[in-house]
Amino acid sequence: MRACMANDKTIGAVLLDHIPLNAGRVLGIGCGTGALGQAFGRRQPHALYIGVEPGEALARAGEGFDAILFGEGVADIHDALDVLTEARSLTVPGGVCVVALSNPAHWRALQQGGGPGDAGFSWPEAGDPRFSVLDRAVDALRKAGWAFVDVFSRVVDRAKTDVAVAALAPLAERLQITPQRLRRTLATKEWVICAVNGPAPSRLDMVGLGLQKIGGVTEARIDHPLAALRTLPGVRTVWDAGGAPIPGHFEPGIFVLHRQFLDDPAFNAGLDGLIAKGWVIVSEIDDDPYRWPEYAANDFRAFRGVHAVTVSTETLAATIRSWNPTVEVFPNAMFALPRQSPTTPKQGERLRLFFGALNRGRDWAAIRQGVLAAAATLGDVVEFVVVHDREIHDDLPAQVHKTFHPTLPYDRYIAVLATCDVALLPLEDTPFNRRKSDLKFIECCAAGVVPICSPLVYADRAEHHAIGLFATDAGEWREAIERLCGSPETVGRRRALGMDYVGRERMHGQQVAARERFYRGLMARRAALEQERQLRLAASGG
Repeated sequence: MRACMANDKTIGAVLLDHIPLNAGRVLGIGCGTGALGQAFGRRQPHALYIGVEPGEALARAGEGFDAILFGEGVADIHDALDVLTEARSLTVPGGVCVVALSNPAHWRALQQGGGPGDAGFSWPEAGDPRFSVLDRAVDALRKAGWAFVDVFSRVVDRAKTDVAVAALAPLAERLQITPQRLRRTLATKEWVICAVNGPAPSRLDMVGLGLQKIGGVTEARIDHPLAALRTLPGVRTVWDAGGAPIPGHFEPGIFVLHRQFLDDPAFNAGLDGLIAKGWVIVSEIDDDPYRWPEYAANDFRAFRGVHAVTVSTETLAATIRSWNPTVEVFPNAMFALPRQSPTTPKQGERLRLFFGALNRGRDWAAIRQGVLAAAATLGDVVEFVVVHDREIHDDLPAQVHKTFHPTLPYDRYIAVLATCDVALLPLEDTPFNRRKSDLKFIECCAAGVVPICSPLVYADRAEHHAIGLFATDAGEWREAIERLCGSPETVGRRRALGMDYVGRERMHGQQVAARERFYRGLMARRAALEQERQLRLAASGG
C-alpha cells in the first residue's frame, strides 16, 4: 500500500481535493463548520452538499450520494463497521468514500514526552497498535464492502519532520517494520483513504508538461484539467511548467505536452523512450499554430509525432486534423468560482471597467476612440482597471479614475477581475483571433463581470447574447459602455445570468468524466495509435 504525499495542505484541503469533481450529491460526516461544503460549492455550484455530525442518523440525510466524507472529527473509524456499511448503502454504484484518519504514530505524538534519550520518552515495541491504525481502517472499509483505491498522507513542516524522523530511525528494527514504512508513518499527520462502492477502477497515471506561466494559459489547459482529473478515484496526476519529472511509483499512462514544438532531437528521443515503455503522448494547443514558425519548420511534428491532440475549439480542431485525425475538443472551463462581493458596484460607488488581456494593442486601437469618448461622458461613474499593458493604461485620460497592475499570476489575476463589474474584450478579425477560444468571456462570467466584446469568437454561442453586449466599431463600443454603465441594474441582471451559465455549463466538473473516458480510451488503443503515429512520421520524412 503506497501513500502519496500531500505536503503542508490543511486536512480540509486534502479532503476537498479527493471529492470527485463530478459529484452531484455529497455527504460530509464530522467535517467541521461547513467550510468544506462551501469550497466544494465553488467547484460544483449546482451540487448538493449535506453535512452531519458523528452519531447522527445517516439515513436522515437521504441516499443516492456520489461521495461520502468522514472528517478528522470521526474517531475510531476502524471500529465503525456498522457506520461504514450504512454509508455504503447510501451511495450510488461507483460512489466514493473518503476518510480522514488522525495518525497516533506521528512523530510529534510520539515525542510528547520528549525525544529519544530524554526522561519520559518510551520507545514503542513491536505490535504497538498505533502503527497499525491505517491497516485496521482499510480492513474495516473492505469488510463493509468498500473497494480500497488509494491512501494519501498529509505531511506538515517538512524540514522539522525530516530531522525528527531521522532521529527515530532505530525504531524500524525495534518495531520489526521496514525503514521505508517507518518513515512514511512517522511523517504522516493524517491519512486520507479513498475507496469506492463497487470494483476499484483501473489505475490511470498522467503527467503534464506546461509552458512557463504567463497570462493564465497553462493553468487553463494543464493545471486545472489535471487537478480536476486527480479528484477521480484511480487517477493520479502531476504537472509542472518547464519540466515534468515522472514520479517513480507512476505506471505508464498519459503524458500531455502543452505547446511543445518537438524540434529538439534530445527531447524527441526522450519521448520515444517513454513511448517504448508504454506511455501515450498527447499534444495540447489552444491557439493558432501558424502563429509560431517553429511548428511549420519541422512540418508540424508537434501534432504528427504524438498519439492524439486536445484543443479548445472546433475551429482549431479542424486545423489540427490535417496533421492528426485523433483530436478531441475540450472547451475552456473554470475549476472554481472566485469569491466576490454581492453588490453592484462591487467596490464603492463607481463601476469598475476591466481590461486585462495579453497582446491586445491592435485590438485596443480599433475601439480606442469609443472607449475614450465613453470615459469622458461617464466621468466619476466609472474606474478603469488595466492589467499588463501599461501603454493602454497611460492612453486613458489623466482625469479618469484608473488603476494599473503589472502582469499577474493567474490566481491574483482572477481575484482582481472579480473586484470589477464590466470588462472590455475586443478582438479584431484576424486569422490568429479566429482560432481563439472564449476563455476570457468565461472568466468574466465566473467572476461576476459583464463582458462588452467583439462578435468574433464570443458571439458564437447563443447563451452569450443574453449575458454580454456586442460591438463592432468605435461608435458601438461607446454606446455599449455608456448604456451598460448607466444602468447598474442591468449589470446586476446580466452578471447573474453569466454566473449561472458558467455554473451550469462551463465548469471542469461538467467535463471531467468525458476527459477521463477520452484518456482511458487512448490507453486502450495505444498499440493502434502508435502504428498510426509511425506511419505519419514516415510519410513526413521522420
